[in-house]
Amino acid sequence: MNLITLILTIAILFGLTDFLTERYPRLQRDIFYIAWFVVAFLFTIKYYYGPDIWGYVPFYETIQHPRYVLAHPDELSADFELGYAMFCSLLKSWGVSFYWMTAIVSIFYFVAVALLFKHIDRKQSFALAILVVLDYKCIFATYRQCLAVSCFILMILCLRNKRYLWMAIWAILTAFFHKSGIFVVGVVLFYYMIRSKWVQPYLYQLLLIVLVLIFLLPIAKISSGFIAHLPLPTSYLQSLAHHLTLGRQVQVVFLVYAATLVCVTHFSQYHHTRMQAIAAAAFVGLVVVSVLYQYYYLLERIRSYFLPIVIVGVFNQVQNAENTQKKIPYGTLMKQLCSVLIFVFMIHSVYKFHVSTSQLKNNVYKSCTVFELIDHRSSDIQNAQMKLAYRYWKEDFMKNENNRIQ
Repeated sequence: MNLITLILTIAILFGLTDFLTERYPRLQRDIFYIAWFVVAFLFTIKYYYGPDIWGYVPFYETIQHPRYVLAHPDELSADFELGYAMFCSLLKSWGVSFYWMTAIVSIFYFVAVALLFKHIDRKQSFALAILVVLDYKCIFATYRQCLAVSCFILMILCLRNKRYLWMAIWAILTAFFHKSGIFVVGVVLFYYMIRSKWVQPYLYQLLLIVLVLIFLLPIAKISSGFIAHLPLPTSYLQSLAHHLTLGRQVQVVFLVYAATLVCVTHFSQYHHTRMQAIAAAAFVGLVVVSVLYQYYYLLERIRSYFLPIVIVGVFNQVQNAENTQKKIPYGTLMKQLCSVLIFVFMIHSVYKFHVSTSQLKNNVYKSCTVFELIDHRSSDIQNAQMKLAYRYWKEDFMKNENNRIQ
């Protein structure tokens, strides 16, 4: 069993405990603390792990002093954002190794998630399992985006608490760590300024209709002709064009998105959530899921920002509705069906990932943790993992990159 499969399996098992401890909210909270620590610890101990180290390690080892980075930002613009470059440059100038850089990124992310999940009253371990299974790629491999997502979460929390100076700082850091953060921050802040007091159920119903239509229509072909005419820098257009032309014709996760919208539509009739920062960002996130559904790679990139927020928003919507004195028709049945569907999807995702990685000629997901240093030298592990990553990109990735939308 590789490291990712192990973590996802453990997260799902912790999520199941929430349904066995319904009557013991204090116990649920204690189990979540344990689940958070175990999952965060296992993510943090990865050591030169995954395919993306092929680009990240050389960049970190050759990064110049912060003054040089600030004086020559154009040298980094093609591959890495200025914020991430400064982050790496500062850490390296302080003597921090590549492993500890990755550990800092993971810890920062899980601290931000813990602060956000404090706003869920019940079933936090279940929420953590959903987040980890749907977004393990971001947490494991995409260090720049993981930093940007962490800053985005903190931005939303500061916006919620009306701490606007800190909100602006985290918004700037989000944009500087990853170019996608510019779009995400801009859309959320714009919607927050023009939001209405309530989100009516018919808006979620409309999003469900949009999701179904996009599922049926060849949106990739329809929109590809408009990309070149957007008023954006060349590097942004190239990245956008790349992500819009890659996707999957049918995604199993469609059922999870559809079930989420049905559930929120139903429960929103019995409790209106005030349009505070978390609710506003969650609504925008559901819009993004609906509009970008067919662009699998672009959706995977953008939804990492919104997924934690959407999870908190949906959990609050359902749990707040249950706390009202109104009797909700089919409420329990809908919750149970959606929960079963999500668990089936998570188990399917873990099994599919495990099978697909076991078939790789160069299995870059084979477990490699910091504990390998007990029996091996760091340089030996690094060289072996870098060679493995190089062969993966040259052989396995090029061979399996065949899921373009036709």
